[in-house]
Amino acid sequence: RNPAVIQQQIKRDPTDLESICVLPESQDKAVWVMEHLRQFLLELNFLLVAIDGECNAESCPKMAASKWEFLCAAHKTPQECSAMDYAVHTMHGFSALLNNQTQFPSRVRVPKKSCQYFGSVARRLYRIFAHAFHHHRSSFDKFEDKHRLCSRLT
Repeated sequence: RNPAVIQQQIKRDPTDLESICVLPESQDKAVWVMEHLRQFLLELNFLLVAIDGECNAESCPKMAASKWEFLCAAHKTPQECSAMDYAVHTMHGFSALLNNQTQFPSRVRVPKKSCQYFGSVARRLYRIFAHAFHHHRSSFDKFEDKHRLCSRLT
């Protein structure tokens, strides 16, 4: 399944999670996961734009979701960042990782050792959704109603 096919399915009907998310029999699972993570990164930018005016260093000085707080791993030593900085740092870091020719030398085959990153990418992206859900619910709901991105990630 190449990126264009995934994007066409999303455009055709973002509510049809089965056709978008279920691994086709002929598809390599690692490539399928990698391409979906790439797509999540692209679309997650729209959520950040949606919450940009209400999520800033003053309103959200820490990356938090409900009672949970998260340190930003984009630094040499993990540290506190505002929620928006955490989101931007996380997305930038994972974009760099997924475009790293050493870790992901091809879009048609993923080296077994590179699959180890998928869980960390998904977990940290989910934290961005969790923050938006708990702290910017109206904007999150409006975004999710249109894109179904969090539904696809979970």
